[in-house]
Amino acid sequence: MLRNCYRFNLTNVLRCIPVADTYSFSSQNYGRLYSSSGNIERRRMSTNIIIDTTSETIVLEEGDMKIQCPFIWLRDNCRCHSCYQETAGQKITLLKKLDIDVYPLNVGMHDDQSINVEWSDAHTSKYPLKLLKDVKFPASINPLDGLHLRYWGSEMTRDKIPTFSFHDVMSDESWLYSWLESLHTHGICILNGLGDHAGNLTRLADWVTHPRMTCHGSDFAVKATSEATDLAYTGYPLELHTDLSYYSYGPGVQLLHCIQDSVNGGLSEFADGFKVAYDLKRDDPETFEILSTVPVANVYEGIHSVSKTKYLLRAWKPIIRMSNSDHVENVVFAYSQQDTCMSVEVKDVKKVYKAMKTFLDSLYSRNNLISLKLQPGEAIIVNNTRVLHGRTAFEAGGPIQRHLQGLFLDWDEIYSRMRGMSGK
Repeated sequence: MLRNCYRFNLTNVLRCIPVADTYSFSSQNYGRLYSSSGNIERRRMSTNIIIDTTSETIVLEEGDMKIQCPFIWLRDNCRCHSCYQETAGQKITLLKKLDIDVYPLNVGMHDDQSINVEWSDAHTSKYPLKLLKDVKFPASINPLDGLHLRYWGSEMTRDKIPTFSFHDVMSDESWLYSWLESLHTHGICILNGLGDHAGNLTRLADWVTHPRMTCHGSDFAVKATSEATDLAYTGYPLELHTDLSYYSYGPGVQLLHCIQDSVNGGLSEFADGFKVAYDLKRDDPETFEILSTVPVANVYEGIHSVSKTKYLLRAWKPIIRMSNSDHVENVVFAYSQQDTCMSVEVKDVKKVYKAMKTFLDSLYSRNNLISLKLQPGEAIIVNNTRVLHGRTAFEAGGPIQRHLQGLFLDWDEIYSRMRGMSGK
């Protein structure tokens, strides 16, 4: 038998008075009870409740379902007008006034859809059963529960990259959700049918949430120029990298819309940084240790495109960042934008360079690299915290000028939009 607990049908109202390890109950034909002192026959009931003072939980039982709700969690999540501002979706209750040793005095069923609890702090709460049935301890810390990542290498040929229609995504939320879900899962997608209008990418971003404002503005044109402020605005090759590595909180997603492509060169390249990180963790733990623990400085300076003021951005981050659960959480790598200062002793400088080169060589290995030629009207979208992108050199002064239109989105905003569509 359970100790320090009592159980009753949710259609009843019960008052309990604790006395050592036993309890005295006042009930008026409210159903058979279990006590800690003996076995009492119980009639068949659809939903039951156990109040367990040992674990300080109220337990809901319905068939095979069993849900434990801690006393303090229940009291904290009271949704009455005195504790919660419904239109704001925020608690009014102050933590400093919350009694963490609170316990229930009375529990009763209300209209078969909720339970009432009278607390030891003289407050009465009402809890919808739906709210309690959705409780999970521990809750999933995944941004969208049930969605998982799929890692890929060179087998991710162009025809296997998830591809969606701009028209479908813009006209139907189910297509929008599918596109964003694929982006979360694979880290790379193609969107076709955008045409040659540079504003279509902004329309797409506004349909999802809004563009991420950066030092380049809310969007930017990638064209070769003789006065380039970034290597992206030249015809030089770009090694695989993540964008805006010099921000402490870098943008989560990059979108690049091909308006016009060059005749010669300009092949787009991609690699799954998470897959390569896990491969190194398994096959080369020494290199992985350096990449995941040594902060690297990335720097960028110039004139802000909006404020026209001078800026200097610098961020120190390891190339591979791990989560508390030992999963790869973020990859940040942009060799061309690394600062001259380093965070290691002189004797360790060469080790860091060796680790970075090993990482880059792995990205470019024939097992990991994919290449494709973006066509006018297509957009490539990548998870900027996972997928590294680059390009081969192209003829900057040719008869057809290469033009990509770009912008960034944040994962927080994307996940918020997805939760809004799915009701999660």
